[in-house]
Amino acid sequence: MKTVEFRYLSQNDVIDVGLTMKDAISIVEEVLREHGLQEFENPPKPGIHTLQGAFIHAMPGFLPRKKAAGMKWVSGYSDNFQYGLPSIMGLVVLNDPNTGQPLAVMDGGYITALRTAAASGVSAKYLAAKDAGVLGIVGTGVQGRYHLLSLKEVLPRIEEIKIFDTNESVLAEFISHAKEHGSLNIISCTSAQEVIEGADVVVTATGHLEERVYKDSWVKKGALVLPVHTRGWEKSMLAKADKFIVDDWQQFNNALGGSDGYYAPLPQLYAELGQIVVGKKPGRENTAERIVNLNFGMAIHDVLMATRILERAETKGIGMMLPLLN
Repeated sequence: MKTVEFRYLSQNDVIDVGLTMKDAISIVEEVLREHGLQEFENPPKPGIHTLQGAFIHAMPGFLPRKKAAGMKWVSGYSDNFQYGLPSIMGLVVLNDPNTGQPLAVMDGGYITALRTAAASGVSAKYLAAKDAGVLGIVGTGVQGRYHLLSLKEVLPRIEEIKIFDTNESVLAEFISHAKEHGSLNIISCTSAQEVIEGADVVVTATGHLEERVYKDSWVKKGALVLPVHTRGWEKSMLAKADKFIVDDWQQFNNALGGSDGYYAPLPQLYAELGQIVVGKKPGRENTAERIVNLNFGMAIHDVLMATRILERAETKGIGMMLPLLN
């Protein structure tokens, strides 16, 4: 029997392969195209919950036409800042789809940050008003910062960024980060309401919320709403939307639907995002539509992004080969 080894990539290694936000958006759109064509396996996430409002999820995924298979094992603990730890941490394991051999183990935190924001970028490409000029971001942590990069990539007319966060140091870090990416009109608001009112694209990227703090009445006609962390909105926001869209209905309904789900009863689904990407359903059809797109997060995004990272790492000789079997 031959020796079996796999490539280990730390977070620095993953970053060093040089994947850009533009690359990430392209990869996520590629995945959504496969999803829209039903060329995927992405079972709903099983998980454990060691603390209230926290999770550790297993996220397996397979894209047969891309020959990409693997799983992300990811945790989400909103209070980790008090321990000096990121709220999202995880690992991605890739397997050879022909033999099952483990090919790589790599950091999943950076991949999660990149692909989550990239999914919103694809959403905005198809669902935001083409002349969108005002972006509102509630929650200016990692996802707030990466969403700024993603949405600026697909909405070049964005000129005004309204932001709010209860943590002053996180807010200051966002502003410093934004200044590194060109001259932007950053407006620091005093409330989530002030951010959301008048925004063409709304991103809510706070931690885990049980309380419904975001009001339907704050959202203007023609806005696109992207709840990154899916909770926190009034139920009426989904029901009153002109188009209610998710990334994967089975997974979303499994987590937030049912008889006692956070948004139960869920309104009629307009489309999965992949159906819009492949042209089975139109995206935005007029400037007055209020559209809500909840992307719950699909393992197939992580798996294909990790596959592209591994390809680059192999070419550049990045990472460490570790023995598994002799």
